[in-house]
Amino acid sequence: MNVTNPSPPTALQNALPPFNAYIMIGPVVLGALVNACLFGGLIVQIYIYYANFPNDHRMMKLTVAAILASQIAHVICVSATLWKAAVSGYGNPLTLLVFPQGADAAILFTAITGALVESSFVFRLWKLSKTLALPLVSLALCLLAQSIALVMTVKAFAMTNLVTFEIDENRLITLSLTSRLVCELTLTLSMVWYLRKQRSSTFSRTTAMIDRWVLWTLETGLITSLVVAFIMSFFLAMKQNYIWVSIYANLATVNANSLLASLNGRLILRSVPNTSFNMNTLSSSAGGRSGKTESVVINVTQTVGSVPGVFKYDEGEA
Repeated sequence: MNVTNPSPPTALQNALPPFNAYIMIGPVVLGALVNACLFGGLIVQIYIYYANFPNDHRMMKLTVAAILASQIAHVICVSATLWKAAVSGYGNPLTLLVFPQGADAAILFTAITGALVESSFVFRLWKLSKTLALPLVSLALCLLAQSIALVMTVKAFAMTNLVTFEIDENRLITLSLTSRLVCELTLTLSMVWYLRKQRSSTFSRTTAMIDRWVLWTLETGLITSLVVAFIMSFFLAMKQNYIWVSIYANLATVNANSLLASLNGRLILRSVPNTSFNMNTLSSSAGGRSGKTESVVINVTQTVGSVPGVFKYDEGEA
């Protein structure tokens, strides 16, 4: 259990830098505010998703619901951390030498959200590549990162001093962040590569559509990778403050937003004129439902030309 008013040894206390609210309390406040904004954006994206894709597979809907539940718990933990740092611990800087219990629990919900999001992207990569090598590598990296995060959660609850925790668990934290970064980059770059590969074998009318998906995949995937890179940089360079912690507090919400942005990105395809596609290709992928205007709309949101059904999440998807 965390100690409410830790009293570090005199030698360690003398070795600590002077208390600076700008790099201790400031990052916590700023990180909580940014997380609240990102959580609001996530709520909007979830509403858009359920309103526009009612025919998505039940597992995808349950995944989004699980992400929502995890993020509600996560934002509560971040808010509790803000309260501890700026209100209940006001006037006693030594309380910041231990992670508040809300921050400890936030690590757990970050791991849960990461597992849900990255496993969804692994499934999409498998559907796109039709191979097992890269999806299995990505899944292994995902499980490694989340397993280490669970171990970090247990150790964080047992922590008695932030400085010694960061020193003792330096390798563990670095390994967790590195595996997550490699996983994010592997998923993003692999999907981009397979999409570009499809581009060379599709009709010229659909190449612009694939280009838009390549750009969208890069935007949503690299943002999360960039956040992880920032966390690693600040952790390795500035262990004795809460800057890296405040960025880490937003990792789960950024991760969740990237998945919802990817799912809702299918709405972009609906704005493309129907005359831009080959009707025979569309009708064949729709299972014989040609001749109806609805069949074009459904296929536009799922698969175009010879692009695999990687963005397809209807009731018939396993």
